[in-house]
Amino acid sequence: MKHGVRRGWLAGAAALTLLSTTGTAARAATPGTAPGLAETGRSATNPGSLPLGPAGLAETRTTQDVAPGVTLTTITRGRVSPDDYWTIEVGIPTSSDVPPSPDPDAVTAVLGTHSAADAVVAQLSAAGWTGQAQPVSTPAFADVKAGVIGYRVRVGRYATQDAANAAAKQLKAARFKPSVVYTGFDGDSTTGPWVVRALTIDFHRFRGSVAESHDATLAGRRTTTQIAQDTGALAAVNGGFFVISENDGVPGDTAGIVVEHGRLLHDATNGRVAAILRDGGRRVELKKLWTGIDLVDEHGRTHRVEGLNRTPGVIRDCGGDAEDSPTSLPRHDVTCTDPNEMAVFTPEFGGPLPTGPGTEAVLDAHGTVVSAGPRTTTSVPAGGQVIEAIGTEASWLGEHAVVGHRLRLRTQITGPGGRTVRFGPNDSVVNGGPQLVTDGRVAIAPQADGLVHPDDPSFYYGWVLRRNPRTMIGTDRRGRLLLAEADGRQASLSQGLSIAETGQVMKSLGAVQAMNLDGGGSSTMVVGGQMINSPSDATGQRPVGDAVVVLPSRR
Repeated sequence: MKHGVRRGWLAGAAALTLLSTTGTAARAATPGTAPGLAETGRSATNPGSLPLGPAGLAETRTTQDVAPGVTLTTITRGRVSPDDYWTIEVGIPTSSDVPPSPDPDAVTAVLGTHSAADAVVAQLSAAGWTGQAQPVSTPAFADVKAGVIGYRVRVGRYATQDAANAAAKQLKAARFKPSVVYTGFDGDSTTGPWVVRALTIDFHRFRGSVAESHDATLAGRRTTTQIAQDTGALAAVNGGFFVISENDGVPGDTAGIVVEHGRLLHDATNGRVAAILRDGGRRVELKKLWTGIDLVDEHGRTHRVEGLNRTPGVIRDCGGDAEDSPTSLPRHDVTCTDPNEMAVFTPEFGGPLPTGPGTEAVLDAHGTVVSAGPRTTTSVPAGGQVIEAIGTEASWLGEHAVVGHRLRLRTQITGPGGRTVRFGPNDSVVNGGPQLVTDGRVAIAPQADGLVHPDDPSFYYGWVLRRNPRTMIGTDRRGRLLLAEADGRQASLSQGLSIAETGQVMKSLGAVQAMNLDGGGSSTMVVGGQMINSPSDATGQRPVGDAVVVLPSRR
């Protein structure tokens, strides 16, 4: 559902020209003012405002008016630390053999047991390298105890990334599995620097709206800049989690719930938090959501459907039903599978439908089955639906999808306690997680949100503990909507945030409730149709699945 494009819209006294940008052009504008916007305020050194690094670090804040009631604040804090450096992490074989196998094709992980890490250090020593086994600890979270989660192996201290890359190349030739890292990204003590941007939307003055938008289709990836331009947005940030690889579904399809204009368009990662933007963003609720989807025949009989606008049998980020493998719980960046599933596709899906073994039924705009057979249809008919099923569900569909008969799709969204959550035409939902701030307190539950992977502490280490680019959404005590973005993985520009720091930053920005959106290379902020941050991917702005857009009033 594409909003009308309006170019050259005036934001106060500043004309916002919608421009197509490249990563290079955007980096030139970082971390200063957003192009085309007048600077309305600047605070000089402002120690301690962001809870990052030691007290006393220099901090500068610049404010700019995007539109009446919409303010952009750009915060720069800290400086490059002389104690941070480039180093090399050496992969630790995941085999239980001690010492681990020297097989160069052995599967390795960043973290391992103490004994496995020591064995790699011994192998390095035998090859003429000096390595260290270092413990990695987590702070306490709501459902994770503080303590050591594993050990990493590091080699060397290098002044530049190029020098570390050269050493890593030698280690690889010696049959080790090296990766170059910067210690400023570790999540430990550093002086920065950091760059954080925050959009504050005050609906007492702003007459527009804020909504989730996947642009023209659920399928397919496009940049946040493109989504902002296509929807005529004053500003935008990247949205929720989505599919990147074809092995995990259809690229660009979301990994979790989507509601637009009050309509459910994608099944939820059941039990995972999402942001409900009610009445065009004027009220925001952060809530764990579940979806129930049924097919209803002419006699009122129902049959459960697992998927909505996603590939049957492939559940990105999991959170499905009890038959899914390896889990029915949320498991971030894991694709669960189910050999017996049914999914319904609506016109909003847009892109080519997934095909393969199984059965399909094509419905017209009245819900009447017009054809049934193998999964060969490539697109959803205007106003209609396509039902796809695999395994035992394919057998059911083959028996019950009779040409000329009618089937109706019925959806329900529930919250904690099984209570029905209802939506109006100006409501939308963007997926994400974890929740960062609740009732003004930093409260993060990585286990419940699927960020703890059994037998794989390396994922938790990289996603939760290490600093990465992050994008966040929340509200403050005055009911203002906050959209924030932190650049990261750029040693001399911005280190990024650990997930604990992400919660602390949102609290410091005034959030009484806040949720993490997709981050890493996806983290993007657009103002006036132009990207204003510095993405971490070497290729520049990453195409994403959806965005949160700030739209001008259409009245």
